Amino acid sequence: MTTEVPKQDDELNDARIEIYVRMNDDHEKDYCFSVGIDDDFHSLLKIFDTLTLSLRPSIFYKQKPIGFKISNDPGYLTENGGLLFTSKSSDNSKPVKLSDKISEHCWPGHLVLPVWKEDNFKFYNFSLILLLWLYTDLPDTWSPTPGICLTNQVSKILSIIIENVFNNSKLAADIYAETIPYSTGLTAQYVFFSVHILKIIFIFLFAWTGLYNPYSINPLVNAKVPKLDESKKNDLIAVGWTGSRKATIDEFREFYREYRIKEVGGIVKASRAGLFETLGNPGITLSENEGFQSDLKNETRLTDLKSSNLFTLNYEFFEEIGVEFEKLLSGSSTNPNQDIKNFRKYGPLKSSKIIKDIYSHRKQVQLESAKEK
Repeated sequence: MTTEVPKQDDELNDARIEIYVRMNDDHEKDYCFSVGIDDDFHSLLKIFDTLTLSLRPSIFYKQKPIGFKISNDPGYLTENGGLLFTSKSSDNSKPVKLSDKISEHCWPGHLVLPVWKEDNFKFYNFSLILLLWLYTDLPDTWSPTPGICLTNQVSKILSIIIENVFNNSKLAADIYAETIPYSTGLTAQYVFFSVHILKIIFIFLFAWTGLYNPYSINPLVNAKVPKLDESKKNDLIAVGWTGSRKATIDEFREFYREYRIKEVGGIVKASRAGLFETLGNPGITLSENEGFQSDLKNETRLTDLKSSNLFTLNYEFFEEIGVEFEKLLSGSSTNPNQDIKNFRKYGPLKSSKIIKDIYSHRKQVQLESAKEK
């Protein structure tokens, strides 16, 4: 989450914000990109030209998105002012035009969702190949063309090799006899065919869910994909790649729990300090018209959030977060690079008093609302 605030004229042209782009339609793959204040959504397509990786949901989609949506889910507010994405972040979204400026539709740290087009040609061809393979393994009593299964073809080739290369005619004849139609018992055929059905279903689901998702299903194309060398790294930097991934809420809870326990000196001290009462859920799932659903043109001030029942984003909030983080980097930080990575992944791990007050007030609003229900 960046901390850029509106600047004047010449500074405005150089201003940047950080957003997150979801890869593979996977909520565990939201990567941070730094974009210019005047960049439009069309510029994000460069990411998919530069990153020669399979970033689509599965092989049944085109390699590049045809557009973008922005998540309209309010998000999850951490106790230090960080904003994470909930599991519903892709369910609640709104489309944008490629010509629209990113900064006019996104808050710093906003989630951008690529829109993928289905590759029907590849889907039907892949399905047809699997069905043809299944057909070749039909039991002999069912098949119009018995004995054509792939196993039989391999066995025939193997019998020829054994007879001509190893001069073992008996073994070759035994192997060839197994390929003759109706030579195998019906029970064995049915069992083999049932296993083959399960194998076909497994292969299809493996591809459909994206577990098998190469850059190309053609190995010759994959061999020509350029490797990540220094020039490629420079290209990635040019499109705003930071290399950081946003943590899921569960990842944040686990990391923050370990971080706070270590910070106070161990489990015993953490227990005495009463930390475990809050570490189980150190954040709030925001409601409608809060967080990333906030109107970009709203005139809410930072101090207003200390008494408002809604957590409405504003640039003063991001400025306050940024100031505190800069203090950390220039002061007590022993590893600035790691702190920056953690900031982009988990949000701020420390915050000012006003941010803590805002969170405490919003937490109290949530507790009172829960009591009323």
